[in-house]
Amino acid sequence: MSLVKVASALTLTLLIAAGCAVRPIGTSRTSPTPSAKASPTAVVPIPVVSPAPVATGTFDPAHVVQVLGPAVAELIVRQNGGGGGIGSGFVIAHDSSASYLVTNNHVVASASKVIVLMPDGRHFTATVQGADPIQDIAVVKVSDASLPVAQFGDSTKLKVGQQVVAIGSPLGNQASVTSGIISALHRTITASAGGAAEDLPDVMQTDAAINPGNSGGPLADAEGNVIGVNTATNAAGQGIGYAIPSLIAKRIAQDLIAGRKPGHPYMGVCYQSEDSFLAGGKDVAGYGVLVTAALAGTPAAKAGLKAGDLIEKVDDLELNNGQTLGGAIQPHAPGDTVQLTVLRSGSTTTLPLTLADRSSASPTASCPTTP
Repeated sequence: MSLVKVASALTLTLLIAAGCAVRPIGTSRTSPTPSAKASPTAVVPIPVVSPAPVATGTFDPAHVVQVLGPAVAELIVRQNGGGGGIGSGFVIAHDSSASYLVTNNHVVASASKVIVLMPDGRHFTATVQGADPIQDIAVVKVSDASLPVAQFGDSTKLKVGQQVVAIGSPLGNQASVTSGIISALHRTITASAGGAAEDLPDVMQTDAAINPGNSGGPLADAEGNVIGVNTATNAAGQGIGYAIPSLIAKRIAQDLIAGRKPGHPYMGVCYQSEDSFLAGGKDVAGYGVLVTAALAGTPAAKAGLKAGDLIEKVDDLELNNGQTLGGAIQPHAPGDTVQLTVLRSGSTTTLPLTLADRSSASPTASCPTTP
């Protein structure tokens, strides 16, 4: 999606634990090709619990670990040219001959070898089934169909303040568990590692402690359902980590398992968030995001968006209280139509917008540097 970056700069680090005296994984954002290109497979079903259960009684992290822990792996990665690191992953599906694990793209980028170490001591050399640098999701495949499978929860049903558990291998410590709450939903961040950066338009924020090595591991609800994939932490803050919502991870993973190129929803709109335009001295009636440009030929222009419009809602989701435009769009696939509630010249109107794929964006199109 072509969007103006958030005004406040965050120092965010992708969560790779480097091995002794070697550089961390993540210096490249190209899709990893440690072996021959993975062949497409039949569609593997990945069910989702809906809604994600909210704890109604005593929150018990031990229960979460009992349910989810057996499906969480440590990923030991060696890089082309030497070096390596440690990340996390979890099993999401299997077919008649193999199991598939989700992790982050930055965990396996430039990998020459990936070893999957399960909690029961079994270990496997994995192949990379596919990777998506845009959403920082990858799938690795191991030749054993008996691995325990994690259950996805519905990330669109989450509530701020909901209790969560993170499981992974921070700093190389396998099967480490931390707990906390969901601090915010639908954040937009720019994260970096090894001098490279990537934009993630929809992540959830948590205060469950996550550290280098947690990358690719699950963030789970009180019933042990995966509601996010841990991906980044704020090096300048305490108790601020980020996870990719489960429904986005599931959609990308299902495409990668099937050998398809994942689609990425695109609007072609340039905008400022409410806190950004208020800080810049604009006193705009209403709430939401302020359109600064609709790039020519894009879904935004075709829908009739104009500079000065204030987008207040995407479908029924109000863009206030930390809800972002990127976060509202990402659960959708290219080709989906969303309804935008727009405040224009004091009047409210509804504009249908059909999302395109990010690959359709013109390489020369850019947002104005001065909104």
